[in-house]
Amino acid sequence: MLTGTFRDPAGSLFDVGGSILRLVKPAEVARFEALLESEVLGRLAARRAVVGTQRLEADSLPDQLARQTGTWFKHERVPFVSVPSEWSAAMLATAALHTIDVNLELVRNGFILKDATPANVLFNGTEPIFVDLPSIEPLVPGRDVWIARHQFETTFLLPMMACLDRGLPIRWTLSDPATGLAHEQYSRLLGATRWWTLDRIRHVAMPTALAYRTVSSKDSATTVERRPNATTERRTRYVLERSLSTLRRTVARLADRIESRESNWSDYESTRGHYSAQDLAQKREFVAQAVDAVAPAWVLDVGANTGEYSEYSASRASVVAIDVDEVSASRIFLRARAKGRSIQPLVLDAAQPTPPTGWNNGERKSFLERSTGRFDLALMLAVGHHLRVTGGIPLEEIIGLGAGLGRNGVIFEFVPVSDPMFVAIARGREHIYTDYSLENCESLLGRRGRIAMRQELSNGRVLFLMVPTA
Repeated sequence: MLTGTFRDPAGSLFDVGGSILRLVKPAEVARFEALLESEVLGRLAARRAVVGTQRLEADSLPDQLARQTGTWFKHERVPFVSVPSEWSAAMLATAALHTIDVNLELVRNGFILKDATPANVLFNGTEPIFVDLPSIEPLVPGRDVWIARHQFETTFLLPMMACLDRGLPIRWTLSDPATGLAHEQYSRLLGATRWWTLDRIRHVAMPTALAYRTVSSKDSATTVERRPNATTERRTRYVLERSLSTLRRTVARLADRIESRESNWSDYESTRGHYSAQDLAQKREFVAQAVDAVAPAWVLDVGANTGEYSEYSASRASVVAIDVDEVSASRIFLRARAKGRSIQPLVLDAAQPTPPTGWNNGERKSFLERSTGRFDLALMLAVGHHLRVTGGIPLEEIIGLGAGLGRNGVIFEFVPVSDPMFVAIARGREHIYTDYSLENCESLLGRRGRIAMRQELSNGRVLFLMVPTA
């Protein structure tokens, strides 16, 4: 049975053998094709601000598809799909600014977005791409209010503000990227501080008060739209442009705050006293030689921390970097974006990766489903001991995860129980991790493949490159 998305009444999206196909229902085909032929969409697609799309002829479709009612279109495939609950604040801000910028250009050319959620944006490295083309509709002269603004605020603006103001994880507020965080919920989180800034008054307190008034009011408001004419259309475009520009400035202020934050791990490179200068030089040389030996096209950096080894890998491959620390992930993203590196940093715990979500757990795939077969090389540098102690995961399972994620190799760093970092997180329980030894680590890696490279550092840590046997 062919299954695809079902929420949009205009059609459905399908992944068919790796091709991203959209079925548009007959009543919507003319409007959708007019959009594809418009100059503004052509410009946006040319600079990859929106996803490239082309019509598929019926005679090129397999029978399974040709029997469906409607017209088929093919979208350009984005190489790796992340979900908004995995994003850092910096990624969310970038997606928010991109959504507004696309909408501004559409408004200036007679179109507008009817939906505005993070689920409509994907990332190719650090570059955002708007992918939900059916959410673009013709501008209605006289409709001077952006009907998707409330949705934009609850799924972009308020999750960012909650992350910055209250430290609320984005994975919580965007567990459902279509609803996000309600104004009323955030108002309760802020408590007495909600009136401190103009942004909070404008985007939290006032919408909350209006929501309560709407719920309690017995009167039904009716929107009266002016009869279309050139003057009305110019007025509508002007009002919407001003409103969107003001909203953009709010997001930009939040983005500036994101860059200035610090965490326990964001300055790890300058505070890691458990590596000598010689140890660091040897580790960097080992990783460089191992990456070059595997020659990957795609790398997954598990426990990327500050992204030092993600950046080296990105000089040779596309990289997805995961770490539990959101501030570190934001810094990796901003640095990679500034340097033009193909790195997509995600906030994710390898011990509890993102599960399948949505209706019947079938709308968004799990992280492991999206990762299977994608990566040629997995980096697991100084992360195994965290998974063993903090996550409680047996060493055999940890190495099995790395071998499953890196189809052509795994770079694994073993941290001994005597290491200061192991002692700090074990807190006197070092003796209970009986499976965690150098001998067992080497044996488990050997069972999964061939140890092609090995380097012991003076601090007792040992680096391995394991590659699968032919």
